[in-house]
Amino acid sequence: MKHILVLQHAWDVPIGYLGTILQEHNIPYHTVNVETEPLPNPTPYGAIIVLGGSQHVYDETSYPYLIEEKALIRKTVEQDIPYLGICLGGQLLAHALGAQVKREAFSEVGFFDVQLTQQASTDPLFQGLPGYQKVFHWHVDSFDLPVGAVLLATGEAVHNQAFRYGMRAYALQYHIELSQEVLAIWLYHPEIKQSLIDTVGIDAYAVIVADQSRYYTTYLKHVCIQFENFLRIAGFM
Repeated sequence: MKHILVLQHAWDVPIGYLGTILQEHNIPYHTVNVETEPLPNPTPYGAIIVLGGSQHVYDETSYPYLIEEKALIRKTVEQDIPYLGICLGGQLLAHALGAQVKREAFSEVGFFDVQLTQQASTDPLFQGLPGYQKVFHWHVDSFDLPVGAVLLATGEAVHNQAFRYGMRAYALQYHIELSQEVLAIWLYHPEIKQSLIDTVGIDAYAVIVADQSRYYTTYLKHVCIQFENFLRIAGFM
């Protein structure tokens, strides 16, 4: 069985719950830290998952490794290797394909619903979801659609939430990797907690903390449906 390549950009944005699902299905994966490790040739891999991070895809001066990463992504698409980009990973797919990624005037943070488009109703990545997806956001940048991409999910604050390019390359503006452990780091690690409060304010932070008990079970259910769909698209299930 081929491995899945996972590209990680920050210690606090790991594979998380998606890794748990991969382990449950005995699907092997290989994680590369793009800041400190060389990027491999994507060709031998059965799928590519690119995780989130605080980097900005258009700031190649501060993050020069993004140049090589975007070249890897273009090669992945050209070879029709299944691709799943999460938050920054979705922005990287858009930017690698020539679309604009821009800074919004606000940060979208917390549990939200994204609405599925008519095209999503027949897209294999979204089969089994009830017309919407419960997701978690933490981003300030957002992507435009590459030429030829299909919009699959929209949001009230940020319109473009998910797209497909070609047959098997997907970009998500939201996070689907949050295990309980990762979410706890985001909410309670002293430095990250302070960053979150500085971003949204103490009242909005308190709402996000309270929303865990209301929404996390649905969030996990929707993530499991979607990620297992991706594994089927990639031929692992």
